Amino acid sequence: MPEAEKRTAKGKFVVATFNQCASYLNPMFKICGKKILPGDGRQALVKVVQCCMKRDYLAAMDEYIRLAIGNAPWPIGVTMVGIHEREKIYTNSVAHIMNDETTRKYLQSVKRLMTFSQRRYPTGPSKSVVFNSLANGSDLQSLLAEERAANNVLSKERRRLV
Repeated sequence: MPEAEKRTAKGKFVVATFNQCASYLNPMFKICGKKILPGDGRQALVKVVQCCMKRDYLAAMDEYIRLAIGNAPWPIGVTMVGIHEREKIYTNSVAHIMNDETTRKYLQSVKRLMTFSQRRYPTGPSKSVVFNSLANGSDLQSLLAEERAANNVLSKERRRLV
């Protein structure tokens, strides 16, 4: 990012978010380095990265949600549940991986990286999450810019061959 852009309000926010994301990911890298990351969490993170590399951001989001929320039953709509029934509901399943603040922070950073990846390397609407959301820039504009760049490269190749 150019220095002049870093000094704007938007640039300062982007730089601060980047630095926060980097600091939140450090504990995850340490856990991975020590090889103490739980197997299911490791597999889910690997699937998220693989899906992002294939530019299938919808599948990456599904894996992320599965990782973050988990599969514990939520007794919604159940009334008059006693203490013993609640214990039975939660004994054999972990509600989610975000049990502590550190895990929540690095998973938030993983989500930010997924969003950045989708903006930097756009794909078609069928594999995107909230296509053309305009929240942090337009996915449609990114996709069109990438297509224009590819067309320019092809036309230069054609001219060179002729």
